[in-house]
Amino acid sequence: MTNNMINKVLKNLAYMLYPKNVCPWDERDKYVETIEYKRLRKLIDSFDSEENIKIRNNIRKEFDNDAILKEFQDFSILDSSEDRCFTFFLNVFEGGTLLSITLYISFLVPYYVIRKGCHQAEPWFTKERIKELESENLDNRKIEDLILDIEKIVEEKLFYRKFPENLMHDIINDIGFQGVSLGHFKMYNAFFNNQNI
Repeated sequence: MTNNMINKVLKNLAYMLYPKNVCPWDERDKYVETIEYKRLRKLIDSFDSEENIKIRNNIRKEFDNDAILKEFQDFSILDSSEDRCFTFFLNVFEGGTLLSITLYISFLVPYYVIRKGCHQAEPWFTKERIKELESENLDNRKIEDLILDIEKIVEEKLFYRKFPENLMHDIINDIGFQGVSLGHFKMYNAFFNNQNI
């Protein structure tokens, strides 16, 4: 399937879940009464169901055989954010720097996104503690290698595909959701969360 076809299919799916041309702020009452929002709300409401908790636990278990990846933590939350994905988070130290890997797995479409981050280690970790943690780690993989291993597990064992990078920032002009107003809602926002990545 070409990227143009994938874009068209994903956009059509987004239109089934988010009302067109209804501002989520100024027209909140109208927004929450639309069939699209009610359809999305039903999917979001199932997020903390027993079945979805089992799914998240099973996803986490796929990483248990890896010395580093077994430390993945389930950061999936719903609260008021109404995320449309499961979120898994891992901290790693590389060269004295605190890095993170965040895995987002959509529960609306069979796609995932991986993001890496760089963080200040202090005040949570002293320089001595960082050296100690790095010396205890016998695994010499770098963050890019870890990401490749995560991709392999997610694609081969969980059967998700990487969300097309070239579609991630495509704006769907006539859709908004929560804090993302009309004209700023990206394809990534439709299927994962409201973050601006």
